[in-house]
Amino acid sequence: MFKNHTKDTILELFTETKYKVVTYSKNDIIALEGDSCTKIGLILEGTIDIKRILTSNSTIHVASLGTGNLFGEIIAFSNANKYPATVLSATNSSVLFINKIDFINYCTDHPKFLEMFLNDLTNKIMTLNTSITGLSLTSIRQKLSHFIINEYKKQGTMFIKLNMTKQKLSEALGIPRPSLSRELINMRELGLIDYSKDFIKILDKCALEEILMQ
Repeated sequence: MFKNHTKDTILELFTETKYKVVTYSKNDIIALEGDSCTKIGLILEGTIDIKRILTSNSTIHVASLGTGNLFGEIIAFSNANKYPATVLSATNSSVLFINKIDFINYCTDHPKFLEMFLNDLTNKIMTLNTSITGLSLTSIRQKLSHFIINEYKKQGTMFIKLNMTKQKLSEALGIPRPSLSRELINMRELGLIDYSKDFIKILDKCALEEILMQ
């Protein structure tokens, strides 16, 4: 919501609201899966990762969020009020926390903010639905094709910029890192894609879409 705002400008917006700012070091745990969630977090500085840690060797990367992003807003207003995943500080970070009651009052007094909040919330739900669809696919090639096609739609180009590391991508797709590397090589040899460290180039978009129909 506030990606183009500085820490100071964000704090100015909430001068009339009760809040608490907490700083974290890299790899600090902000919230564990199952912890109670009664506050909304707003990232003032740094990046946080949201992950489902299934076992010591199995992790699903749900999302990475940077400065200006909210987290916990869906959970805080749910009946369960429990974090469904672990929230980690991927870098040194600073987070503003607002109690959900104070957040409601702020939204009531600031209708433009409420409109921005609802728009952001809707986009997150749509992104979550896309992620669930990807995880429900059976083969690694289908999962990777689903990711590439969705990024093509979002970025509007055949040159897909990877906004995450290969490790985080493998976690997001729910597949082992070595399996991701092997499938990228296989898809390149088949002429479906080409790739580098930071980009995936679509060579045969129709074939990728056909893979999703199999």
